[in-house]
Amino acid sequence: SAEARTLATMASLARTLTRSVSDLSRVTLRPGARHMSGGGSYQEELANTAMWRNVTFVGLPCIAGLTVYIFSKGHHHGEEQPAYSYLQIRNKEFPWGKCNLFDVLSGKCKDE
Repeated sequence: SAEARTLATMASLARTLTRSVSDLSRVTLRPGARHMSGGGSYQEELANTAMWRNVTFVGLPCIAGLTVYIFSKGHHHGEEQPAYSYLQIRNKEFPWGKCNLFDVLSGKCKDE
């Protein structure tokens, strides 16, 4: 009968699922195996979470404080480079004039 075959199929499927779940638990719970996603007890995971929360709450203010300290200090910009004659060799003029394009766009050179 169709009903008996359906029940037999469902029973077979249930046995297969039960076997696969028990095999899975046997593989993942081997003692001494290294688990890549922690694998410790629940208490170890809570302790690890608390440790990283404390590291974050201590680390972020330290980083923010150091950032403010570093950016509040003045810094040396260096000196202007001497106008050496060999640096600005021009064999022909640019289409926009004698100055560099950046100097023209920034308004530093009005020599057109």
